[in-house]
Amino acid sequence: MLKPHLTGLTWPVIPNRAGAEILSLVYQFEQSQWWSQERLLDHQMAQILTVLRHFKGTSPFYAKRLDDTDIDLEKPLDLETFQTIPPLTREDIQSAGDALLSNKIPKNHGRLLTASSSGSTGRPVTARKTDVNQTFHRALNLRNHLWHKRDLAAKFATIRGYDPGVAMAPDGKHSKSWTSVYRTGPSIQLNSAHCTLGEQVHWIIKERPPYILSYPTNLYALALRCDEVGLRMPWLKALITFSEALSPGQRSVIERVFDVSVEDMYSAAEVSMIAVQCPDEPANYHVQSENVLMEVVREDGSLCDIGETGRILVTDLHNFAMPFIRYEIGDLADFGPPCSCGRGLPTVQRIYGRVRNMLKLESGEQIFPDIAALHLNEIAPLRQYQMTQKTYTDIEMKLNLARPFEGDEEAHMRKMILDAFGRPFNLHLVHVDDIPRHPSGKFEDFISEVKD
Repeated sequence: MLKPHLTGLTWPVIPNRAGAEILSLVYQFEQSQWWSQERLLDHQMAQILTVLRHFKGTSPFYAKRLDDTDIDLEKPLDLETFQTIPPLTREDIQSAGDALLSNKIPKNHGRLLTASSSGSTGRPVTARKTDVNQTFHRALNLRNHLWHKRDLAAKFATIRGYDPGVAMAPDGKHSKSWTSVYRTGPSIQLNSAHCTLGEQVHWIIKERPPYILSYPTNLYALALRCDEVGLRMPWLKALITFSEALSPGQRSVIERVFDVSVEDMYSAAEVSMIAVQCPDEPANYHVQSENVLMEVVREDGSLCDIGETGRILVTDLHNFAMPFIRYEIGDLADFGPPCSCGRGLPTVQRIYGRVRNMLKLESGEQIFPDIAALHLNEIAPLRQYQMTQKTYTDIEMKLNLARPFEGDEEAHMRKMILDAFGRPFNLHLVHVDDIPRHPSGKFEDFISEVKD
């Protein structure tokens, strides 16, 4: 049921302007998701051409970047021509400063908003957006809820990083609704950046939310803690992950412990929703092509083939405040073949963590270390871990154990890890009482400090 807006009109409902804009987008999404990839690309290129023309006249940094290409903005744009524009890096954003921003944002795009990335690459950036981007974000979130047929009358919990003092344990924060358009059950939030796993578990048991949205690493750590004490949560209907790459190992452990499906989405603070897990074929993620153009490229900039791992470049189609055009977000992915569900939205079969979260070899190769897939908690009561690659040969692993190792547990764990890597690393196990999170509330289970 839609939220009423006008006095006395409870059915049928006339939504307010913001709600009507969101519903209009969701209606269009319902049509465009079935278009062919060729038709989607044609519309993306037309929209990107409008964006390029805007920044050519309003962004000093981007005007020069476009001047250095042979692109004629008076002609239709195709993908091959578009790809002659150099990728935008975090270093570019930091060095350009205000020269990157538009000095003439369309007035009807609303307020100027700010969003900051976590800086897990070591180069934090601040994104500028408008109310238009926020409207797309809310519409894409609503599409995700509808795709996965979530019970809008249920309670929805979010456990993520907030500013200090917001949604703090033990009570968290309570709101009346979890969408801006439909009547729903209550929304509750808890600040993962400022509470322990134990406090999270107590809060979840007290609130009993059927849906929980959180970071993959946080839900994985909660799963290990609940498995350790034999705690189950039969009231759960689904767990939703976002903001970080979800590994197959993490998914397996979370789904086994909580006995519900994990519904993942790939997003970034700079550009909002990028890809969402298909509701019909969970192995696939659908690129949200109405919001972004996503490319997966090799080191030489050429497009990767299906199944080939490459760097992600993403273009925001509707940001007229700050040009995220061919933005190198720092993640890796594999594109997949068309989905059997029939949607024309391109598929991604695997999204890897940031390059910083890849194990680097001296040969130049990189490996995604899915330690969660090893189920190390079955060897010893492992509450949490964090690996840091110090050099090409040395790895430090911090372990938070419920008790010290017994018998041959340490040797068994060490052998399993090194066998999985398949290389003779020097593995240093360090016992700790706590592993701190990033200020954003996220947690990195693997970090490489090796510089390329």
